[in-house]
Parts: sequence; C-alpha cells; structure tokens
Amino acid sequence: MQIFKGAIVTCDQGGAVYQYLVEDGGRIIFVGDELPEPWSSQGNIVDLGEKALLPAFGDGHIHFSSWALFNATFDLRLATTLAEVGALIQAYALRERGDKVLLGFGHSAHSVAEQRLITRAEIDAFVQEKPVYVVCYDGHSAIANSAMLSLLPQKVCAQHGFDRASGILRHEAFLAATDVVSSTVSPLRLAKNMLLGMDTLADFGVGLVHTVEGVGFPRDLDVDLVRFLGKSSQLQFRIYFQTMQINKVIRRKLPRVGGCFACALDGCFGVKDAALFAPYSDDPHNRGILFYSDQQVNDFARAANRAGLQIQLHCIGDAAVVQAVNAIEQALLDFPRSDHRHTLIHACLTPEDMMEKIAKLGIVITLQPGFLVSPLEPFSYLERILGERINNFSPYKKMQEYGIVISGGSDAPVVAPDPIAGIHGVCNHFLPEQSLDTATALRLFTYNVAYTTFDERERGSLERGKIADMVVLNRNPLTLAPSDLLELKVEKLLIGGQEYRKGQTLLGALAAGFKNRNRVV
Repeated sequence: MQIFKGAIVTCDQGGAVYQYLVEDGGRIIFVGDELPEPWSSQGNIVDLGEKALLPAFGDGHIHFSSWALFNATFDLRLATTLAEVGALIQAYALRERGDKVLLGFGHSAHSVAEQRLITRAEIDAFVQEKPVYVVCYDGHSAIANSAMLSLLPQKVCAQHGFDRASGILRHEAFLAATDVVSSTVSPLRLAKNMLLGMDTLADFGVGLVHTVEGVGFPRDLDVDLVRFLGKSSQLQFRIYFQTMQINKVIRRKLPRVGGCFACALDGCFGVKDAALFAPYSDDPHNRGILFYSDQQVNDFARAANRAGLQIQLHCIGDAAVVQAVNAIEQALLDFPRSDHRHTLIHACLTPEDMMEKIAKLGIVITLQPGFLVSPLEPFSYLERILGERINNFSPYKKMQEYGIVISGGSDAPVVAPDPIAGIHGVCNHFLPEQSLDTATALRLFTYNVAYTTFDERERGSLERGKIADMVVLNRNPLTLAPSDLLELKVEKLLIGGQEYRKGQTLLGALAAGFKNRNRVV
C-alpha cells in the first residue's frame, strides 16, 4: 500500500485536484482531501512536496517500431547546415560498419542554413560505398545516395515521386523504397530497438501507447513483434494495423485497423502532397494528392465497420478530411454502431461544416500538438504554402466547442514522443485563440487517449477503482504559466503502483511474453 500526499491532479471529468491518494494492490482505493482512518494513522505517507501526481501519459499516435529503429540510428533534427548533416552521416558510417543500409531520420530544409535538402551527390561525398537512406522529418520523403539507389528494383524506380538526379524519393516511390529498406533490418535488431524504445517512452512518462504498425517489414514483422513484446512490457500497447486488407486484421484477432502508410488518404505539408480543395498558395498547379478514390475509401470503411473494427484514417488537407468523414458516415449508415470511436489522425485543415458532422457521428480526432512548436516545419513555411488557410490550422479550441473528443499524440518519429512538449503545444498554439488551458491539455494526453481505445474505465484518470498507472512530475503543471510548461520533468513512472523497471533483456522479455500471451493488445 502507498499513500501519496500533495497535488493529486486527477484529470477526471471535473478536473478535480485532491490532497491524498491511496494505492493498494495496483489499484487506486481512495482519492480525496481528508484521509480517513485507518490510513490517517499510518506513517508510510509519500509527501510529494512541490511535485505532483498525475495519471500516466498516453501517446495517441506513434509509429513505434519506426521510431524505435530511428532512435538507434543517426538523428539529423539538430543539424544546422548541410555540412553538419553530412558529417553526422559519415560518423555513423564509421561507427556502425555492420549495417546493410545506413538509416537516419529528421532532415529538414527549414532547419539548415541552406534552406534546402541535401542531395544524392552531396551524401556520396561523405559516404560512397555504403547505402544511405535519409528519411526527412515529415516521414513522407527521403534522400538516397547512389549506393542506395542501386539497391532499388526497377519497379521502385518507376514509381511516382522517384528522382534519380537528386536522390529524393516522394509519394509512392518513398513508400516502395521504405519497404526495401525495412527488409534489410533483422528481427533481432528490431526487437532490441523496441525494448530500448519502451524504456525511453517510460522516461517520458508514457504508460499507454497507440501505435500504428505495418510499414513494409516482411510478413508484417513489426505488427507481430509489437504484439509479442507488448505482452511482456509494463506499458500498454494498442495496435492499429496499417492495411486496407481487412482479412489480415481479423486473422490476427486485432480490433483496430488504419493509421498512415497504406491507410493514409493524403500526404503531408512537408512535401506539399496533403490534399487540398484549392491549390497551394506558392504552387498554383498543385492541390496535393488523394491516394484513393472516394469509392475505395468508402468500400474499406464499410468493410471495416461491418467487421466491428475501429477505424483510424490519416487525413491532413481539407480534401482528405472530407473524404474520411464522408466514408465513415457512409459506413455508419450502412451498418450503424453507437460507440465505434472511429478516429481521424491530424485533421489539420478541417472545414467547419465537417466539425459539426464529426461531432454528430462521434468521430474522435487525434492531434499532434508538437508540430505547432517544431522548428522542422515552422509557421513561416506553413503560412507561405497555405496563405489565409493558416488561420484555420489545427483549430483545437473550435473543435472542443463543437464537442469533438480530441486526444494527443506525437506522430513519433516526426517529433519526440514527449507528452510534455505536446501539452506545451496545446497551450501555446501559434494561433493564440486556438490554445487550450492547461487542465484541458493534460486531459488530452491522459483520459482522452484512454477513451479513444475504450480504456477509460481502467486508465486515464486518478479515480477510485482504476489501475494505478501514474506519473510523478517535478512541479504541479496547473501552477505554471502556459509558456513555462516545458519546465516540467518526469521524475517517476508507476505502472500498477510499482515503479517502472528499466533494462529488461530480450531473453527476459521473450520469457515474459510466453507467460502473458493472452493479454490484450
């Protein structure tokens, strides 16, 4: 049994803050301001002082296997010049001689002095013999050196978005090339990276993980590894299978389908292929791309809904948002379900008439507030490509006013899976009128993440009877100004009342996986 005294920030529906919480056997058995007998006479009280106890955070949208893999390779997000980009690639090549492909992440034209992407020839000048594949920050494009291009089959080179001269791969060419790169990663390496990734998520205070898997690994290796290792983890994993082949999901007895990649309806703003009704302001002949016809999306949504699956669709531009909402509406007209919690990811440009429909249909939106404060895709760039539409970008306040349930995620590896950074982004929107207050922002990354996957009865808030998944912060976030929220630090993650144990070995995880193979993921 543990008794906590101090700021108990419950993140419940009423936003209650109490003075005491009692945990016993992994469950919360009391929260309140007056500690009754027999607990009040006990001496084993944990005094939080200036710290605060909150529900463990959730990440409502992460590419876990991809992020875990990139987390162990070279990271280009802090590079400020193309020379630094090249030097980081070269240093990694000298250090990691066993890699079949040198894989890195985070390159952005907006964060380097040259204000452009590195080219194939420039990477060749640093690393010539080893294949190099640099995925850009947006997760929708990459740059390959000459050795990498030579590995790609002709059918990949013939895909839309392939540019041999620059080495830049976009659109379908990027997806196909990423499948080739994924096939070079061994299952053992991927598993080890996932275990390290779980420990890193714990450092960020994340206890509930909504991951999208199915990114081109042979035989959907990433899906099955997350399922297997997730059963052994102290963290809770909820998998969305990124496929439009419903039978693959049903065969694995998974309850959710969708995400990005195969289930992305459009692209992103980084390469200007997010689907828009009107052209990009700086590119009058470009409206982005809808990867599927309305009929294809409608057929997928109808089949998934009839199968009882929870659907998640990537849609960034307004044309893609409308396509997604209309598809879900048609699916529910075909086969009504009162509590489906189908979800849109991103929904950056959501027309106001769609907000009313989203609320009416009970569709959830999972947002990525870290985007708003990321230097990799700055406001100045978005304003240049969107023009006046920037004034309707990620309208959090308006979504809330319509009664839409919104939850928070990172979209890692696009940004770090740090809920504190996401909470800061919610409260410091570059459109101040769309910012939310701190209490609401906390709920986006706790209760609302749990709600999205039907976990709210057990997790997401500090209430009597719920599982004691909790996080200790160095400060009470409700006492800080919104601009100071980045001062928050995670000091401890408690899962079922017990402090998270880092450093599980692969062998230990495998053994635990066999013992817990019936646990729901």
